[in-house]
Amino acid sequence: MPIRAQRERFDVPRQHGVGAGLRRWTIPAIGALTPVGLIVVNIAAFIVHNLAQFRLGISVLAFVSGVLLNAWTGLNIYRVAKARFPQFGVLHESNQEIVLVVGLLVVIIISFGEGLFCYNGLSNEKNLPNAATFYLGVVAIAIPILLQVIFARLGRGGAADRQRVDGYPSPPPAPGDSWEHQ
Repeated sequence: MPIRAQRERFDVPRQHGVGAGLRRWTIPAIGALTPVGLIVVNIAAFIVHNLAQFRLGISVLAFVSGVLLNAWTGLNIYRVAKARFPQFGVLHESNQEIVLVVGLLVVIIISFGEGLFCYNGLSNEKNLPNAATFYLGVVAIAIPILLQVIFARLGRGGAADRQRVDGYPSPPPAPGDSWEHQ
């Protein structure tokens, strides 16, 4: 094999594709793990040392996160229920505002409870870290991912799924498509 062909074979920056990208970034990524780990440990130690000052802020963020996730979940449940059971009395158009107000009240109460539990859980830095907060954190990360998968699967279906819940008409098909292909 000529020297020029060997040089081009090992010239990683000129190669394209996933394999070349992995080879280019593997060593820098491994090299960056230790400094990133040190930074994370220092930030965590700073937060634990000043936990009393961070406690309220973290609890407010837990409340806001709970409101967003619980509202998203509630709206998806409402959308799927309305598409699957349009004849159910509570899901009738005349009851839409009442259902949304009650749902919002439930979301706020649950989110307040989450924020309160977070505030109480951060009351003593000597109790951190503990297995319960770790496992609850893992579950809290997994819930939105699992719900997205569930709602994506429940959202597939027939003509009822293509109807919009908000009452506005569906957008027209793209040029070249027709209503029959959908």
